[in-house]
This record gives sequence, C-alpha cells and structure tokens, in this order.
Amino acid sequence: MKKFVVTVLSLVLILAAFCACSAPDIFNTNTEIRYKIYEDHAVVSELPNATGVTEVVIPDEYEGVPVTEIADFAGCNLEGVKKITVGKNVESIGVWAFTNNQKLEAFEVSEDNGHFCAVDGVLFSKDMKTVVFCPPAGKTEFSIPDTVETIRSKSFFKCQKLEKLVLPKCLKKIEEKAFFRCSNLNDIVLPQGIESIEKDAFGYCSKLSKIVIPSSIKSIGEYAFYNCTALLDVTVEAKKADVELGKEWQPTNNGLSISELKVVFK
Repeated sequence: MKKFVVTVLSLVLILAAFCACSAPDIFNTNTEIRYKIYEDHAVVSELPNATGVTEVVIPDEYEGVPVTEIADFAGCNLEGVKKITVGKNVESIGVWAFTNNQKLEAFEVSEDNGHFCAVDGVLFSKDMKTVVFCPPAGKTEFSIPDTVETIRSKSFFKCQKLEKLVLPKCLKKIEEKAFFRCSNLNDIVLPQGIESIEKDAFGYCSKLSKIVIPSSIKSIGEYAFYNCTALLDVTVEAKKADVELGKEWQPTNNGLSISELKVVFK
C-alpha cells in the first residue's frame, strides 16, 4: 500500500511539473512579433496582442534576413495597439493583415520603403494609387487623395467611427468588403469614372440613405449593399443592360427584399 501511495504521489509531482512548464504556452501573453523564417526573408505571422502593448514596430530585418511580408490575419483583432510602424523591406501586406483593430489610430512607414507609405496615418501604396488600410480609431471624416484609383479589399473594414468620406475623382475600383460594417458612414458620393464595386463593398453600412452610381459603372458585385437597411433610394446612371450585376447586389434587410426600396436605372 505504501509503495502504491508513493507511486501515485510521484506521478502527481511529475504531472504538476509538466503543467508548470507548459503554462507559458497555454496562457501565452504574446508580447513579441512572431515570424516564419525562410532562407532569404522573413514573414510576420503574428503581432503582439498582450495587455499594455500599444505600439508595434515591424523591423527591417529579423535574424539576418529582411522582413518582406505581413501575412493575412497577422495583426487583426488587436486589443490595445494604437500605432503600427512598417519597416523598409516590407513588400506585401495581406488584405486581412490589420482588420478590426478598434483602437488603432495611425500607421507609419519607413521612408525607405519602396512599396508602401503612410499619409495622415492611413496606409497607401507607394505610388498613392491604392488605399491599403485606414485605422478604425483614427477618423470620423476623411478625404482620399485624388491620386487614388483603387480602394483595396478590407481597407476600411469596420471603421465604425467614419461618418463622411470624400472619394477621389480618379477612383476606378472599390474592392470586396472595402467599407464592410462602416456602420456610421452616411455621406458618400461616387465619382464619375468609377467602374467596379465588388462583392460586399458596402455591406452593413446601415446609415447610408441615398446613393447615385455614375454612368461609368461596369459591374456591381453580389451583396454589394447587403443589409444597408436605410438605403431606400438607389439611382444608377447607366443602362441596366450595360452593367454586370451580381446576385442580390441591391440593398436588402438581412438578405430579404425591402418593400420601400426604389432602384432607378437610366
């Protein structure tokens, strides 16, 4: 019996030691950037999300190789980060990389980066032709520079403070989920010259009440205005036969038709 008790106690002690050693992994505080390392470059796979982390700087190099990519979901749903700085060697940023960071106020980019830049806290392509990401906590109103031709997928994803947006005259394309869940966006004018509004582009923009789509439009993706329940007046200044229309592109109420909705084509 005594031998049995000693054996059981030994097993308990071993198990306790194992659990103690494993605790940091189980309750990971994640205070450091995590990477995937390749022979000639490194990819950011996860940004720190610990309590108290308010600023993240993505370095130029890690373990002797350049940091060239920020992967999808690497920096989404961050609890307290207010500022993200992008190093000079980053060439690629996933479309989901920085989504839904409700306390994020600004981006900064190394002046030596040849692919991206930041203007007024907003992340752009270096040539200023594409909006890449807008920080959700940064603005209630914003005028996109006139050089911009593309609003990239998820670039304003859940920017719930944003109320008014001035779009540039050169704008050609609004990509998938670009303004998804911008729940306070109520003032937007689409410029003449826009050609494409992609899938879910304005999904859940529940305060939009009127929109005019210029004659230059060539395609409107499926569910483009999904659950825009206040959007009861849609004017398309093009012939219906000239526009490629995705399934249920028009405003709906959780996918159901809105009886008061008025859609007018040329």
